[in-house]
Amino acid sequence: MSTHRERVKAAYEAERRIEAVNRARAALAHERLAVAVLAAVESGEDAAVLGLNPVKVEQLVSEARALAPVPTGRIGRSPAHVAMRYAAGEISRDEMIEALSEWPYTPQGPRAENLLNDFAPSKPGSFDEVYNAVLDRVIDGEAYDTILRRVSARGQQ
Repeated sequence: MSTHRERVKAAYEAERRIEAVNRARAALAHERLAVAVLAAVESGEDAAVLGLNPVKVEQLVSEARALAPVPTGRIGRSPAHVAMRYAAGEISRDEMIEALSEWPYTPQGPRAENLLNDFAPSKPGSFDEVYNAVLDRVIDGEAYDTILRRVSARGQQ
């Protein structure tokens, strides 16, 4: 039988996973809104018709234009985007693992062997995005281990 502490820890972890899923869904919904507003503006709609104030429309259009396109043959814009789509339930676990195992990661460069390395910024498109997805509880440690083994076997990371 589990102790009270174990039950509390399990409940806390479940809540953290739910929060991660909700953050992923909110980020994807915001991204889709920005893309929809951009499409409307490019087709000649004005802010009043969209029901948004002009400043918000301008902000969303700017955000949509800054989004990288989804590379051909990929299911996300970046490793972080793939992980968010998995967390939001848009793609299966197997699809996420396969996509992140085959992703052409940006090289991270040499790592320092000191505390300053902890403050090095993550490189967009690098394997850091997968590691951060684990820390953010968007993917679990078992999936991370599988992805890491496959990427290492390919000789990339």
